[in-house]
Amino acid sequence: MKKISILILATAVLSSSAIWAAPKKAKTPKEKVVIVGTEGAYPPYNFVNSKGEADGYDIDVIKAIDERIPGIKFKFEPTAWDGIFVALESGKFDIIASQIGWNAEREKKYLFSEQPYFYGFSVIVFKKGRTDIKNTKDLWGKTVLAGVGSYNTTWLEEYNKKNGNPIKIQYSDGNVAVGFKDIADGRVDANLNDPIVADKFAEENKLPLDWVVLDEQETAPVYFLYAKNKNGEEYRALIEKALAEIKADGTLSKISLKWFGKDYSIPPKKN
Repeated sequence: MKKISILILATAVLSSSAIWAAPKKAKTPKEKVVIVGTEGAYPPYNFVNSKGEADGYDIDVIKAIDERIPGIKFKFEPTAWDGIFVALESGKFDIIASQIGWNAEREKKYLFSEQPYFYGFSVIVFKKGRTDIKNTKDLWGKTVLAGVGSYNTTWLEEYNKKNGNPIKIQYSDGNVAVGFKDIADGRVDANLNDPIVADKFAEENKLPLDWVVLDEQETAPVYFLYAKNKNGEEYRALIEKALAEIKADGTLSKISLKWFGKDYSIPPKKN
């Protein structure tokens, strides 16, 4: 896999806003507002744009779903990662759309969508010029920054426990801008993250970052998350139907191509 080609392609696609846009749905007098929690600080998946509006791949997927569910209007609420699950549990949010991966602990507390809307893979991000990090085992004895509750953090905790805790995990609130700067400044050794996100931050902030594929982790499907109650079940049923429709008619693929230049709505082929 070539990092440069991913970066160039993703950057070129992100500069174009005409590839896909959600159609305008006719408003109904009594639309029910459904609150969507999203981190809003993880571009290009979700972020707050220059107009102060939620934007990104996750947001566009929900907007496309919105067009297929009459009587419902989705409202986005950007929230820090470490508070997003509490907000769902307390009823502040009806759904989370924020690159959520599956794990057993989450399944005990929440409802996952029955089908993924994105398939990703993870990388080990480190300071450019280092030659001592080529695979997961090279992280042994090093400090790895980990956002509380993230898919990669859960994976890292399980990996670490299975191998006798050889990696020092330093927890954070998941803010990638701060985390990547800590890596570039040498305060921590590495972070497990998304290659598109890492390349984008490195380019925009002129950070000396590099990465290698996280060799011991499988492809990671991404899901919507709902409260484990009657409302959550109802919203999931409606959204599942609409999600299946945008998959079948090619809309989901177009949204992925708009943001990444590649179709991540289907499982990627392994090299």
